[in-house]
Amino acid sequence: MATGLARLSLTATALVVVLAVVLGTMTSNAMQQLHHTQRQDHMIATVLNARDAVMLTAKITTGGTATVVMSHSQRRLVFTAHGLRQLPGTRTYELWLMGPAGDRPAGMLNPESDGTAGPAIVAGMKPGDILGMTVEPANGSSQPTSAVVVVIR
Repeated sequence: MATGLARLSLTATALVVVLAVVLGTMTSNAMQQLHHTQRQDHMIATVLNARDAVMLTAKITTGGTATVVMSHSQRRLVFTAHGLRQLPGTRTYELWLMGPAGDRPAGMLNPESDGTAGPAIVAGMKPGDILGMTVEPANGSSQPTSAVVVVIR
């Protein structure tokens, strides 16, 4: 009888430890995600509230509309798109900063099933840069490999 109680007590203790570890991991992951979201929201607000913020909209040649709010003083922009055509799993939309310094990858988009994408924050704008978007292999590319489907100046 004593061994049965000891075994039950040991099992209960092990379950409590496992539960504590699982809950601790979940809490840590949630905190990291919250921190990331707060940082992203802060960057978006900084661009949207910049004195030199400009909103531009352009048609995407493959379908849909892209909207950008950019701030040259913040050297950032916020990109959103609506009505994007769904791509096969082997392809993705990729953003580029294109300018005198050459074309630089600025992020890949994962559109929702309704064709919306973003907000995507693009940092590191340099004088003379424009934003372009291409259709690239699913893992992205270091240089554009297809025609630009939208350009925002």
